[in-house]
Amino acid sequence: MRSLKKIALKSILAATLAFSATQASADGFYIGAGIYSPEVDYATVSDSDTTPAFFLGYQFIDTSIFMFSAELGYYDLGSVSSNGAKVESDALTLAAVAYLPIGPIFEVYAKAGVAQTTVDYSFEGIKEDFGGTDGFVGIGASLDIFDTIDIYVEYLNFDTEVKTESVGVGVRFDF
Repeated sequence: MRSLKKIALKSILAATLAFSATQASADGFYIGAGIYSPEVDYATVSDSDTTPAFFLGYQFIDTSIFMFSAELGYYDLGSVSSNGAKVESDALTLAAVAYLPIGPIFEVYAKAGVAQTTVDYSFEGIKEDFGGTDGFVGIGASLDIFDTIDIYVEYLNFDTEVKTESVGVGVRFDF
C-alpha cells in the first residue's frame, strides 16, 4: 500500500522533470465521465452495482510515442447488500496516467495513484465506518474521435479493506 503511494508520487515527479527537460507539447486540461460496474467483496457481501465516475486532468507530455497526465477523480464504488449486510463506498483519487499511442486514433494507458476512500458497512443494525488513503491501479484503452473527444474503457482495482474491482466505459473531452 505504501509502495503504491511512493510509486505514484515518484511518477508525478519524474514526469514533471521530463516535461521541463524535453519541452514536449502538452494538450492541457481534460474532463471525463463514465459508467462503471464495481464488484464489491467484503465479509458476507459480494455483489456488483452500476455507478458513475467523474474526473479531470492535465496532460503534461504529449508526443507521438508517449503521453503523461495527472488526474483527479471521483468514483462511486457502489452500494451493495446481501445476507442482511450492506456496503456503500466511494473514492476521491489522484493518479498519474501514462499513455502509449498505437496508431493515429487508438491508445492504451495505465494509471496508478492514491484514493481517499469512504466505506460504510452495516449488518443487523450495527454500523461500521472505515476508509482511508489507499492505492489503486488501472489499465485502459481509448479511441480518439475528432482529436478532442475520446471514448474509453478501463479496469480499476482499489486496494482497500473492501475488495473492489471496477470496469467502466465513458467519454473524455480535451481542451
